[in-house]
Amino acid sequence: MNIAIIGAGPAGLCAGRHCLEEKFPFDIFEQTGDVGGTWNYVDSTEDQNGIPVNSSMYKDLTTNLPKELMAYEDFAYPNYPESYISQKQVLDYIKCYAKKFRLENHIKFFKRVLNVEPQEDTWLIEFEDVRNKRKEVRCYDAVMVCNGHCTEAVIPEIPGISNFQGSVSHSRDYRTYDIYKDKRVLIIGAGTSGCDISGRIGFVAKKVYVSCKSEPFFPLANYIHQKPLVTNMDGNMAVFKDGTSAEIDDILYCTGYKYNFPFLSSKCGVNVIENYVHPLYKQIVSIEHPTLAFIGLPLLTCYFPLFDIQVRFFLSSLSGHYQLPLKKTMLQDLNHAVAKMSSRSIHKYHVLCEATGDYFEQLATEANIKRISPVITKLLMYVRTHRNIKDRFRIIDDQNWEKL
Repeated sequence: MNIAIIGAGPAGLCAGRHCLEEKFPFDIFEQTGDVGGTWNYVDSTEDQNGIPVNSSMYKDLTTNLPKELMAYEDFAYPNYPESYISQKQVLDYIKCYAKKFRLENHIKFFKRVLNVEPQEDTWLIEFEDVRNKRKEVRCYDAVMVCNGHCTEAVIPEIPGISNFQGSVSHSRDYRTYDIYKDKRVLIIGAGTSGCDISGRIGFVAKKVYVSCKSEPFFPLANYIHQKPLVTNMDGNMAVFKDGTSAEIDDILYCTGYKYNFPFLSSKCGVNVIENYVHPLYKQIVSIEHPTLAFIGLPLLTCYFPLFDIQVRFFLSSLSGHYQLPLKKTMLQDLNHAVAKMSSRSIHKYHVLCEATGDYFEQLATEANIKRISPVITKLLMYVRTHRNIKDRFRIIDDQNWEKL
């Protein structure tokens, strides 16, 4: 069974490593000339070779999670003394992973996938060389989509924003806090990037407001002013849901990204509505075409362990180790999961957060595959409410961790 993997970021490399272990032949299609995906930092936000820069990294980025939660299976980080590490350290780790398992031999660099289309028993993959625009078509037995989700920014519509005189940008294009020196900055969104960037900008800005509809993912720095949702802009005055207002010089959206699969043919039967990708079984396998999988869709979780167990789940279905349920049963399971979202918006469907441990356990139990150690989720829940980049951690065993 020959497998096509789209993307040579952390998820795609993980997919390749497990394909090697399962002895599945595979190709990884990567539209840039290097591995690492979004972990590659570049100053520019402009197109390269006619394709968008997909890195959401910014200068001097420190990880939102400790490295103990960002490790592949059976592949430890170098002996860094700190737990919260730099973008470069993570990228070096990813490159060492690719080198260790000789994955670059399987990567087709500068190859952009244009179309993925199911045939009777195979998949047609059309791709082009981004340098000379030469196109090719190849057939594969299965496809793993590992293109990440930091490409197309979500920009909410705020009434009156067209009359705002300051700059408006998205965290995707944020690189350094220098441009916000002595400014009154409104950050919209308090996920991981909103919490981190607000603290950085706060060092140089005159004042920083963070507008969010729920509690921030991490505690905000004490010099940041938390506000409810913005109802409208009145010139350069931001009006908030609680009736208060504040004069603003610049606005930065930290509102996340849209799932985007422009290369998927409509025949794939995959839809994205309100950032809900469906119909997928366990947020991985296409119910319409079970030899198509998506790796890394869930949000607010431990991504590297997520990649490992999702890939192993899918490959176990291809190898015959595990048999997927009937289509009817998979749809019932999906409908049940969606019904549980009744108190939340459907665009939150892929958010795991506190459900991370249960999700990992579901996959391991159903496919009878290696589990993710429960200590991973335990530490995630701790740093979720006690984030301090000076903290250092050590994993003791499957159940226990300690702060050094």
